[in-house]
Amino acid sequence: MTIFKISSRVSMIAIGLSLAACAPDAADQAIAQEAPAKTKSVQLAPAITTVKPGASVMLNADVTEGLTAGNTGTANITFNEGYPSGKLTVTASAKDGLSVLGGEASTSFNMTDATTHTWRVDFVAETDGVHYLNVIAEAEPLRGPTQSRAHAIRVEVGDWKSVQAEREAAKPMVMQSDGEMAIMMQAEETIE
Repeated sequence: MTIFKISSRVSMIAIGLSLAACAPDAADQAIAQEAPAKTKSVQLAPAITTVKPGASVMLNADVTEGLTAGNTGTANITFNEGYPSGKLTVTASAKDGLSVLGGEASTSFNMTDATTHTWRVDFVAETDGVHYLNVIAEAEPLRGPTQSRAHAIRVEVGDWKSVQAEREAAKPMVMQSDGEMAIMMQAEETIE
């Protein structure tokens, strides 16, 4: 029985000492009040950039503004490529209300000479609306595979806003069972 009392007294003393060790004394509290709160410094990761597969060719275009149907317009295109050598071949084409003069225009640049190349493409706007000048750039470096990149240059002709509005109005809207409006379009499905 005595052994039990000694062990219970020892455990009570151990619990008391551990509680006393956890409780801050007056000096610790004063230091905590005087010390400024530390802020956590966070280092952000670099921004995520996604590179499209294909040729390392970027395109900027300056297109004739205020173009009306039946008139000729121009697109002054600047190509920036990332190759030390080789040949860059670019081709421009259009359809549906826009025609490239000569049917299709094409030219080549020596990528050894410079990394920036400019090209002028002339086209005729046949109808009002938004049309696209399609440009394909094909890079043939001296070392490595041939790669290509496609670009579409927006060409606004005449009263293109009303043409867009008419096209949107011509599409019939149908209310779905969940109350959402949808445009019904013709589709054909082939299961093989």
